[in-house]
Amino acid sequence: MGVATNTLILVCFSVALIARAWSQEGTCLQDGRYKAAPSPEPHLKECSLYTDNACCSEEDIHDLLAPPASVEKAHWDKCGALSPVCESFLKRVMCFYRCSPDAARWPHPQHASTLKAVPLCHSFCKDWYDACRLDLTCARDWASDPRGLNCTGSCVPYQQMYQHGRDLCESLWGDAFVAVEDEVVGTASGEEGGHACGCLNLSPSDRDAIAALRAREEDPEELDTTKMGLPQYRAPCAAAPVLPPQARRTGSSHGGGINSILRKRSVPLAESDGEGSGSGFEGRV
Repeated sequence: MGVATNTLILVCFSVALIARAWSQEGTCLQDGRYKAAPSPEPHLKECSLYTDNACCSEEDIHDLLAPPASVEKAHWDKCGALSPVCESFLKRVMCFYRCSPDAARWPHPQHASTLKAVPLCHSFCKDWYDACRLDLTCARDWASDPRGLNCTGSCVPYQQMYQHGRDLCESLWGDAFVAVEDEVVGTASGEEGGHACGCLNLSPSDRDAIAALRAREEDPEELDTTKMGLPQYRAPCAAAPVLPPQARRTGSSHGGGINSILRKRSVPLAESDGEGSGSGFEGRV
């Protein structure tokens, strides 16, 4: 009996360790389109950043491979072919949404298959804007603007549709993303300052950001990640809480801060609107 009990305890302990390690490897958006849980995908060509642990398979992203690139049969060349560098930024964003095992850390509060306020580095947003500034588009908000699907509006350059990189990141896909300042600035005392939260570049450096986020989740009081053997890195902020409408109106009268995120209207990334034309991350690109 003692041996059997010890064996059972050992098995339970092992399962717990495996479950904990698995949870640290991320999870997938539960939209029914892609994998239920992340796993290695060594043959990913387009979204190779996630080959070690992906929520998508090669088949899931086939529409990003064959030119012209498209999502849910909505092609990106409605205003003419995109420049390769501009298209590459759009693909990085789509790869994150479809394949990243960490995207689900920023879920929409009402829609499990959508994202809200994913913190993108301001430098990434500026680079994205510079890459696409001369390319043409016909919809400001691809997540909700009907022109994003049928492109009945006039085609204008990105630099005319969006004021700058922050405007692009925080407008093109509704409120799925928010720009976070990643350039360190000096404080009044001369010490290094900057934004309190880290951010994502949709590049290999994101691994350090997510590692810092996990470390903070395990020990919220430990801010120095170097003590845990991790590089010094600011962890991205968790998803912002959803305030009632009255609280949002009150906060908006006082300017920036977290309310600058909450003031943005929530746009489901993969929901259908009242007219059945589709809206959101997938339906408007």
